[in-house]
Amino acid sequence: MADLGNPVRIKYLPSLAFSIARRRSTTNKATKPPNKKWAQAFQKRHPELKSRRVRAMDWKRHENNIYDKIIHYSELQLILPENVYNMDETGVMLCMLGSVKVLLSKDDPRDYRGAGVKRTMVTAIECISANGRSLLPMIIWPATTHRSNWTTFPTPGWHYACSESGYTDSKISLEWLKRVFDPQTKGQANQKPRVLICDGFS
Repeated sequence: MADLGNPVRIKYLPSLAFSIARRRSTTNKATKPPNKKWAQAFQKRHPELKSRRVRAMDWKRHENNIYDKIIHYSELQLILPENVYNMDETGVMLCMLGSVKVLLSKDDPRDYRGAGVKRTMVTAIECISANGRSLLPMIIWPATTHRSNWTTFPTPGWHYACSESGYTDSKISLEWLKRVFDPQTKGQANQKPRVLICDGFS
């Protein structure tokens, strides 16, 4: 049962042994139940066994904590902090609803008005290492093609991409890996493994 991930509790061993003994009995004589110290004596008779305290874990989590994953996690602990990176995206709204002065009745209680303003979002993909080194960002414009006049001030090393929504997608994420992450981290790693932590990117 231990091999199946559900070892027998020591307190249940005597009753289990008693049940087996009654089934195997070939006489009509009543079988005596084991005493309180039977489990300890059983363990002494079988030195390949040992008692151990284990904590309860939900089966859904237990299935995820398989041996290979635990070994892989242990190996990741050897990766240096400067080779561990976290990337995420943040949005900047270009058009926002503001307040304007209007003329209306002094009895009118409304302090807002309807406005048809298109909210345009620009996304920046940012990445930082565990030791605090940041990579140059990638800016994603909401368009089908990028125009050079969108960048007013010089931003050496910055990268640009476009999407209809202004958000990142799988294609842009892959481009970011090729154009930004790999070139800016490969030399730093010096052929050592790198870890990239990201959320929600296929």
